[in-house]
Amino acid sequence: MDPKQYWVALNMVVGVGKTLFHRLVRTFGSPEQVFRSSLNDLMRVERVSEKVAREIRKFEVEKNVEREWHFVDKLQLEVLSLECSGYPPLLKAIFDPPPVLYYKGKNLDEYPVPLAVVGTRKPTNYGTIVTEALCNRLASMGICIVSGLARGVDTLAHKSALQAGGETIAVFGCGLSHIYPPENNKLRNKIVDQGTIVSEFPVTMRPDRNNFPARNRVISGLSHGTVVIEAGEKSGALITAEFALEQGREIFAVPGNINSPNSKGTNRLIKTGAVMVDGPDSIVQELSAEVQSFLEKKKSPAEESAKIPDLSSVERQVLAVLSQEEKHIDLIIENSRLSPAQVSATLVQLELSGLIRQFEGKLFVAL
Repeated sequence: MDPKQYWVALNMVVGVGKTLFHRLVRTFGSPEQVFRSSLNDLMRVERVSEKVAREIRKFEVEKNVEREWHFVDKLQLEVLSLECSGYPPLLKAIFDPPPVLYYKGKNLDEYPVPLAVVGTRKPTNYGTIVTEALCNRLASMGICIVSGLARGVDTLAHKSALQAGGETIAVFGCGLSHIYPPENNKLRNKIVDQGTIVSEFPVTMRPDRNNFPARNRVISGLSHGTVVIEAGEKSGALITAEFALEQGREIFAVPGNINSPNSKGTNRLIKTGAVMVDGPDSIVQELSAEVQSFLEKKKSPAEESAKIPDLSSVERQVLAVLSQEEKHIDLIIENSRLSPAQVSATLVQLELSGLIRQFEGKLFVAL
């Protein structure tokens, strides 16, 4: 058997978590030698119970690896062990890197500037606008957006990166044969074409709430820093931020309405030392000089000379009334001093131009 297949096998043994996996390999030298060790030798390793030792001894390595590789081939996945040269360097540097990674898409070590973006599963209109605008701009600059494919901010972050023609990595909390949430199946396929999907879990492992903290650790571990956009006091996004702190990575937070439950977590992060985000530049300036130099070189002439589209006087008049705070159409009519017909027609045109966005209840915001 290929040495990498022994890594895959040990990663599949019930009761062998990431910390124990590394301890076993340090003790015996390799996953292959772990499987060749006696029950007594296994039990001498710190925190290896008789139950876990027996699970290792009875594990049918060849049979289980053959089954796992059947799914790997069927789904056209790639597999990395911690020993592989293509293992992403930022993730390899954390305390307990995943021993095995399954992925599909672009190679994980080919993203120069990965950045995590996470947040609530139920963003407000404000959170939606900020996520889309921020991720679109960051992706356009050459930053790869890393997130967890969850509902809400994660989904918005991935979609915004793709719409900008940028790259994105989706970290799964289950095996790659499953899609969670199921409505993101089309998004998953787009990410494979324009980025990477990745998981540390065996291919057929089902979604489980106990897997998501481990997934969050990989999201932050793959990234130079973690941006939190809207998070309640008990949000899973805050777990990702805690991992980023433990891993010595930057933490960024978007400030929000002090009365909004969705901003309690992000506002607290800022109070305790996270970098406040008021635009992409506030993130970039906190990254290493090497990263900043790379992004500066990535700037295209088109980006440097980008201008606001030519607007009519009426379009400019309506746009001047709008801001990133929601405004009802009646207030826009009143403040612009234009007729309802003019305002309605102009709002449609501005939305088609990508300069504004409409929300339920005839509320509009500038982008």
